[in-house]
Amino acid sequence: MTLKPHDQRHSILVAHHEDPLRVALRKTLKEVGYHQIAVADTGRNTLNRLLRDRYHLLIVPLELPDLNCWQLLRMVKSSAFCSPQLPVLVVCDAQQMPLAEPLAHEHQARLLALDDFAQLPNAVAACLNGPQKPTVLIIEDHPGTARLIELNLKINFEVEIALTGQEGLEAWRTQQHDLVLLDLMLPDTNGSEVLRRIIAEKPHQLVAILTARSERKTHQNAMLAGAAAFLSKPIDLHQLPAFCEQVLHYGAYLSQRALQYRQQERDRAINQRVQAADFLLESGQAGMASQHLKRVIATRSGEPIGDDGWARLLTEFE
Repeated sequence: MTLKPHDQRHSILVAHHEDPLRVALRKTLKEVGYHQIAVADTGRNTLNRLLRDRYHLLIVPLELPDLNCWQLLRMVKSSAFCSPQLPVLVVCDAQQMPLAEPLAHEHQARLLALDDFAQLPNAVAACLNGPQKPTVLIIEDHPGTARLIELNLKINFEVEIALTGQEGLEAWRTQQHDLVLLDLMLPDTNGSEVLRRIIAEKPHQLVAILTARSERKTHQNAMLAGAAAFLSKPIDLHQLPAFCEQVLHYGAYLSQRALQYRQQERDRAINQRVQAADFLLESGQAGMASQHLKRVIATRSGEPIGDDGWARLLTEFE
């Protein structure tokens, strides 16, 4: 179900460096009733528009030609260019989502995968309806316990309850919650099996185990299977929100560390190919050197370079 715009007077700034995508974003928003839409193609133009006009929503990609999303959002949140409460929607390819998640969490931005473009109206309406709360799935077979946990979390989190392992898996597959609170003792299946299935499908999913069992082996097996934390029963309900925040911060740290590792690996691969190309050029093997340099360009840009693009690039050095 598509959410309707709750106020057609909302002004939206769409910043994107790719003309076709910028046009598609603007067209889709107009079709669902948003008519005050401005566009920008660089970080500088985006900041100038934010200084000059008031907007209710900013839509940005992970990278603009002169600023990346992290830099741009830092400027937005600084209050030097606009209200630091300005809602932000980050659009990116599905494979970039793991890179974007820690950034979105840090700046309280929403994410939309371009593969799921049909959800743009819903994502925009959700941004305009208020700040996004982290989502928590409670998989706990005792309704009273589950309800108490929900009552202590619902102010700061969007909470969903599942009373069996199968219900929990179905709910998680639908929503992909930020955090799962998982009881190990479930009526239909062992909580360890639920954990195994979740981690098999999404290795970086944050799962905190709820258990009254204090055996070291139980804790060890769950952590080795991918659990992020433990919460012993009986649960200290007053400390529960802070516990969930700590686990979410841990997840953001892991995502950032994984991003840094991937960037280091990419830089290492680029350096190796540049060195190989240099050696091949000195050896008179220009054809093989050009293949290495093409790979370097593709690695840095994220897209392969065709023969026409390579020919145009070479003319810049003539």
